[in-house]
Amino acid sequence: MNALFDLLNDRERRTLVRIGLAALILLVAFLVFFVRLRGGLEKERTASFRVHETMQKTVQARDQARADWRLWEDAGRDLAELRASYFYEEGPAVQVLLRQDLQRIFALAGTTITDLDYGYSEMEKEQVRKTLVAFTFTGTYAGLKRLLAAIEAFPKFLVIEKVEFPRTSSGGERLSAKLTLAGYYGI
Repeated sequence: MNALFDLLNDRERRTLVRIGLAALILLVAFLVFFVRLRGGLEKERTASFRVHETMQKTVQARDQARADWRLWEDAGRDLAELRASYFYEEGPAVQVLLRQDLQRIFALAGTTITDLDYGYSEMEKEQVRKTLVAFTFTGTYAGLKRLLAAIEAFPKFLVIEKVEFPRTSSGGERLSAKLTLAGYYGI
């Protein structure tokens, strides 16, 4: 290779050295550009991965929000059904409706109770009002059992709040029980 280089004159040698230096500078510039480009692509790839992760989390959050919304809609429908079917409508006729329902329950149980005491209270936290009805049942154990079954099977939401047995005996005599029922309205 040196013999070939000796055949060239000085001008050709300088031109060849310049071409070699230019090629070397071009190669170095290309390598620097390639390394920077590769680093930039790596940054872009990392940023793209982060965006993809964020998008997946956003899609999951959206799907969860939709599922939660469906649950709230179901709860709203359930509440509307409760208002329509199980609770009493608010108004002055609550006592009349409750009295009629109690007469039906007493008829189903095969008993008559005439002395009903009414009380009213508001449950501010629950945004509900309730009417308390207290009465005394006098009869047999089987009659009390039928009355409690009729109250439980009744479609309106009536809660037995208290049962008291003021006089009990073991001789199979008539049973006396003071019951307090609550009917809810105004939700």
